[in-house]
Amino acid sequence: MSKLWMCRKKTADKPYWLEPVGIAIETVEELCFYLYNNMDFLDERIINRELFVWLKEELEMPRLSAAAAQEFLRGKDILWVAWFLLKEIGIYTETELEELKKLCTSMEHKSELERAKLRADHLLKNQLVLRSIKEYQKILEVAQKNAKDKKLFGDIWHNYGVAHTKLFLFAEAAEYFGKAYVYNEREESHKAMQAALKIVQVQLETRRERAQPGKELEERETKAYLKQLREVYKEKVK
Repeated sequence: MSKLWMCRKKTADKPYWLEPVGIAIETVEELCFYLYNNMDFLDERIINRELFVWLKEELEMPRLSAAAAQEFLRGKDILWVAWFLLKEIGIYTETELEELKKLCTSMEHKSELERAKLRADHLLKNQLVLRSIKEYQKILEVAQKNAKDKKLFGDIWHNYGVAHTKLFLFAEAAEYFGKAYVYNEREESHKAMQAALKIVQVQLETRRERAQPGKELEERETKAYLKQLREVYKEKVK
């Protein structure tokens, strides 16, 4: 925004819940701020009929609600519906709207898999790690059945691995980086896999040093530690 706007007095009694990021908004200004700064992250969990009903009933904006709903029902892309809302509300300048229009145009040519990856990447970038893991899981389940773009599929595995490093689940991360390298053949994924394996090795050696010597004990320690990693992982993604 390049100028000062007087905020509308109307605040919703019932906030609108932005489910993917766990944020509740109460005013049209908050809606605009979110849409403007997250255009590449939007989907039908945010722009939907519930939003139009909320605009009409909670913010008392029936004309805007009806016009946006009409754009939506015509089958317009979610991004263009969001752009329409921003344009009609009138908070942003023509220059700012023109920049958003370019983004919408570029996003139009991306596949649904690319858009889904961007949404998961957005969560990871904003430190919403568990949410990002769940998003990557959904994407991978779909993509595994029809992964035409091998490099993109590999990049999804790579970021899935990055998300697990945020939870210190390096054994799992190493596995996912390895899968990433199989598909995308990127040196970055290969190096990430080696780094994760090295950390796991150091962790195991540290545990062994604290225990009594003996091959049998070392094997038990290794198995127990890896089992612990898996249990932590399962608990985190519930």
